[in-house]
Amino acid sequence: MASTKLRYLVCLILLHTWTSESLGEDFQMSDFETPGEQNVLEFLQQAEKKLRPETSLCPSAEIVFDVQLQGNGRIVKPTNPIIYDIVNVNKGNGYNRTTGKFITPRCGLYFFSYSSLPGRGTTTDIQLMKNNNAVSLIHSVLPNNSSQLSMRNKILQLHKGDEVWVQLITGTLWSQTGSLSFQGFLLGQ
Repeated sequence: MASTKLRYLVCLILLHTWTSESLGEDFQMSDFETPGEQNVLEFLQQAEKKLRPETSLCPSAEIVFDVQLQGNGRIVKPTNPIIYDIVNVNKGNGYNRTTGKFITPRCGLYFFSYSSLPGRGTTTDIQLMKNNNAVSLIHSVLPNNSSQLSMRNKILQLHKGDEVWVQLITGTLWSQTGSLSFQGFLLGQ
């Protein structure tokens, strides 16, 4: 049990280091550039390869999902929830591609990550929701002709049947090559 907790701690430390370093960069993009960010799932897989054989991160991850919104410069207006239409991974079938909500298959401690790429020069609020309650927020106020990719992480204790989703409250989002994503996985009991 202690070695499992240590693996998850290493996983979170590495993830925090990656997100802290990447969020410090300013992503000024033209309409045809793509963000240089890799998603959280890819990062975890790379970290796991680097740490073998000393440890194995999330070796028996029974519940994990990675979804994104189709790109090509699509503008997203306020919506509840955002329905991510590209499902890269949905192990455990917790993400519902029709509703855009993650419905907890079993109780436990879960890690979530979501991103925001506001329309140029807009004020934007995007929230992570749990059972109709906001649990996390990305608030952006950007000068004209600028845009910046932001990502937020949250750990939640969930019960079976709890619902988690992302919603846009204010402003517009710009979807370009996976810039809008939502990921989550079960950390443990």
